[in-house]
Amino acid sequence: MHPHKDQLTPAEWIVMNALWERSPMTLSETIAQIGTRAAWNYKTFAAYLAILEKKGFIYAEKRGRDKLYRPAVSKTKCIARESRSVMEKIEARSMPLMVTSMVQACNLSLEDLKELHDALTRMLEQEGNHENDT
Repeated sequence: MHPHKDQLTPAEWIVMNALWERSPMTLSETIAQIGTRAAWNYKTFAAYLAILEKKGFIYAEKRGRDKLYRPAVSKTKCIARESRSVMEKIEARSMPLMVTSMVQACNLSLEDLKELHDALTRMLEQEGNHENDT
């Protein structure tokens, strides 16, 4: 099963994460930034950048003999898009179990867990405020 053109494959996530960490970058700089996260050859790296450019996730700017690659889409937007795709496949009442499973699988740090807790608390407070408005 292939992802839709507005979704990233696991390999494309590796490339995008490198570009979100640092950009603009040339192909060689992107390969160096990815480092050991992928054991691809030069042509494979070039192919992934070409695919991501065609899909509209990155754009390239010619700079002399090189191309400089930059993200055209934010990480936040990609994560939200991916989340919507997963949520469309899951029953609403299974959502708490899915989120809990994801949190446990990620082995989050205490700081990350506190950040998640704070975000959920803010959401609950906003929801409570909306209920009081009616």
